[in-house]
Amino acid sequence: MAKTYLIGVDLGTMGTKAGIVDADGNLVAEAYEESKLYYPKPGWVEQDMDDIYGAALRTIGACVAQSGIDPSQVAGIAFDGQMAGIGSVGPDWDTPTGYDSWLDARCGPYITRLKAHEQQIIALTGGPPTISHGAKILWWMHERPDVFRRIARFVQPGGYVAGRMAGLRGEEAFVDLTYLHFSCFSDTEAGAWSDELLGLFGVDRNKLPRIVNSWDVIGRVTAEAAAASGLKAGTPIAAGCGDQAAGMLGAAMVSPGLVFDVAGTASVFFGVRGPLRDGPGPPHAVHRAPARPRSVLHAGLYQRRRAEPALVPR
Repeated sequence: MAKTYLIGVDLGTMGTKAGIVDADGNLVAEAYEESKLYYPKPGWVEQDMDDIYGAALRTIGACVAQSGIDPSQVAGIAFDGQMAGIGSVGPDWDTPTGYDSWLDARCGPYITRLKAHEQQIIALTGGPPTISHGAKILWWMHERPDVFRRIARFVQPGGYVAGRMAGLRGEEAFVDLTYLHFSCFSDTEAGAWSDELLGLFGVDRNKLPRIVNSWDVIGRVTAEAAAASGLKAGTPIAAGCGDQAAGMLGAAMVSPGLVFDVAGTASVFFGVRGPLRDGPGPPHAVHRAPARPRSVLHAGLYQRRRAEPALVPR
């Protein structure tokens, strides 16, 4: 009986890491490429969406070549990635903006605006206003209205790469549930966008991607992406999830009382608890980490990070 394999790719801040595992979870091949970060102004940090996509294709191709497997044996591929920053796609999956990194602080004044409704945002989204999607969307809406009008949907790196490999159009853009607590505009428990929060800040729901499960198949590898990556055209692409959610699942953080300490580009400390409880208290964030056996995810197996980034000024 022919073996089957899964491919997972981590689109990280410092670099892109791809790996192939067999059905028993054994690592067959892995590859890494450092990221390029751009600093157009003090406090601004960006990545080029084409750079992110190219790194994904090259690391996947390196893994396929290194492993020597038949690409027809790959049962599926998924991406995890940086969670708090945003990029965008136009109607034809063009990129009106670069990736506005979670390291980029230009949205600071809009965090202040969001904090006027902080408890309401925490109660619905599970996360506080910070340097994340909500403040960044407001920055683009108010500071770059001409660009904002060209945006079909805001996306994260994982959704961008998966959608481009699948040949999606702008209106088909997606985000999975694990990113919602960074949005400032979701009803995370319901797995939906919140009309209440969107209305408070005048944000058009049509600028936001459809919400899917991490294990949903969002499309299949196009002939063009297959030729560039070494995969077989038609290989299923699952939605994937945020990098920290993938790490949690890979570390088996699925039972209340467990804790998880991440020493990555960002230091993150997780505790697993029961349902979100409303009420006063310190800001907290809620991940909806996937825990389904049919998830096509790399599940934190490739979360090793390099200490020294490749920084290329614009």
